[in-house]
Amino acid sequence: MELRHLRYFIAAAEEEHFGRASDRLHVTRPAVSQIIADLEDEIGTPLFERLAHRVRLTEAGKTLLPQVQALLNQLGQAVLATQRVGQGKSGTLSIGYGSLTLLNSLFRAAIKQYKEAYPDVTLSLHEISTTDQFRALADGKLDAGFMHFGPGRVKVRKGPGSNLMSQDETVLDWFHIQTGSLGVALPTDHRLAQRKSVTLSDLAGERFVVVPQSVSSPGYGPLYTLCQEAGFEPDVVQEVKTISTQLNLISVGIGIGLAVTGRNFIYPNGITVVPLQDVSHATSFVLAWVKDKMDPALERLLDIVKLLAK
Repeated sequence: MELRHLRYFIAAAEEEHFGRASDRLHVTRPAVSQIIADLEDEIGTPLFERLAHRVRLTEAGKTLLPQVQALLNQLGQAVLATQRVGQGKSGTLSIGYGSLTLLNSLFRAAIKQYKEAYPDVTLSLHEISTTDQFRALADGKLDAGFMHFGPGRVKVRKGPGSNLMSQDETVLDWFHIQTGSLGVALPTDHRLAQRKSVTLSDLAGERFVVVPQSVSSPGYGPLYTLCQEAGFEPDVVQEVKTISTQLNLISVGIGIGLAVTGRNFIYPNGITVVPLQDVSHATSFVLAWVKDKMDPALERLLDIVKLLAK
């Protein structure tokens, strides 16, 4: 039994005429008669009474009709749902982001636009550091992640696509959203907060709040190297796990910290980020996913990110 047998049966039953059914199906009348006869042979009972100028369902046909109509309706709904997933208009999408990403207005705009454009996609957002996103992507817990990198923090494979590669050899494709630079995060009432830029030597004697595991701003090693090159040893008074915690502590006067600055970064009230003029520390903000695992829902998000990043 094929789907066309069922479609021909429904058309003939609803039209009560093989000729009108053939017109509706855009086939010949003999084709409809033959298909119906084949269906009756397969089921083993007549489905139609053949009258002089029309056909009429038998009791067996009346039993079959609503069930076949329901079956084809379910099939149509399944095809439509499948098409929507294939078009990225439905399905699920799990996206990672870190505390630094939350400070970037492009991320917020992209998520808002995506939710408005594709309300039938179940979007799950997971706050997870860039370092941990590699493993989450490799394990299939994330479909993609917004990541930030400082210079030399990940390996890049040369060649088409310039794929990112983590220490565990997870290879990612990525879209570079923007490049940032390094500044110093200060309480708004700090003596340097009104400056257009500062040098590292201006920070001698300041207390530092540090995020050792950050891959975007300098941790202990890079911080000490930069400060020593400027002629002083940094006074680290607090070590924290996230950039959001670092900024909260800075805002209440615990110390200062090095922070990423650039287009679209908006820092919270109580914090001023002043560019460092004598430090070369280019950062990268990217949307990344496991190589060859781009699905339609993610493609739609990437389209929005690309438009916003222009």
